[in-house]
Amino acid sequence: MNSESGTATSSGLRRHLRPTRREVLLGGGAALIGLTLSDSVLAGLLGQDQSTNFPGVTTVSGAKKPVFVPAAGSTDPVAHSLAESLFWLDQEFEHTKFFIMHMPSPDLDTQRAQVMQFQNDFNARLSAVRSGGADRANLAAFNRPTIELVRRFLDVKRQMEKEQEAGRLKSLAWPTFFEHVALEGERFANRLEKFSAGKVELDRGEVVNFWSRIMADHADFIAHLLDPEERALVQKAMQTAGAWRATKSGGGSKDKVRGSLDEFIAFKKTAQAGVEAGQIKSIIHPLLADHVLREALKFSDELKRVS
Repeated sequence: MNSESGTATSSGLRRHLRPTRREVLLGGGAALIGLTLSDSVLAGLLGQDQSTNFPGVTTVSGAKKPVFVPAAGSTDPVAHSLAESLFWLDQEFEHTKFFIMHMPSPDLDTQRAQVMQFQNDFNARLSAVRSGGADRANLAAFNRPTIELVRRFLDVKRQMEKEQEAGRLKSLAWPTFFEHVALEGERFANRLEKFSAGKVELDRGEVVNFWSRIMADHADFIAHLLDPEERALVQKAMQTAGAWRATKSGGGSKDKVRGSLDEFIAFKKTAQAGVEAGQIKSIIHPLLADHVLREALKFSDELKRVS
């Protein structure tokens, strides 16, 4: 055997022995492979200052963007407001991006223009929050513009959900997607109202029920955005969605919920890398893959605080 053919055989053997991301995902996703998205892939999409110098606020790593959370053990409503706003205003900003992606038709120029205005508004509000200025004395006033903006967008989400469901809005977004992002906006606004009143406590039942619904939706979305040929992965995602719906209905101990979440986070990380590397066929956008991963990490942080 010459050296050239030997090298080719060796290379082929390594490819054969190394599990693909598809195989890791089907195995549960817990054993991650080392490739992640390159920093350049999302650079143009992230586009915002990622500094973390906010009093009482820290970050959870694991995604392309930091996940802002209050410092461990914090009972400061200002820190909680900052962390919640830094995280969810960015998520809301990305919701507008997803809406625009799902509205390519000229027939939707009016709706797209409306969403683009919200995109500008969320970007401006996030910049204002990043500039600081919140304290105990002015917290309600500081949170009020955010709450009002989120609730205005919430009304639009609900209206689009109804229009899409009735067949009058012909976008590429499912009614369930509009409902999903509406639930997130509603909780965000409600939590800011509580922080403005000085209340920062989390209720474990509410945390598990809310986030289990969100995780179930994520799994459903993944299943429906995978290429139809990815039958095994589609089935795996649908099974995961069912498991999260059962958790929302009261199934699962604390350890089981934590274990399921850790496995789902690993699944999302592996899927993100696999989609980007072209090893998994899908129409999942890299920004969406990182978006849903960040929400799972946020769930993980809240779960730790109530366990």
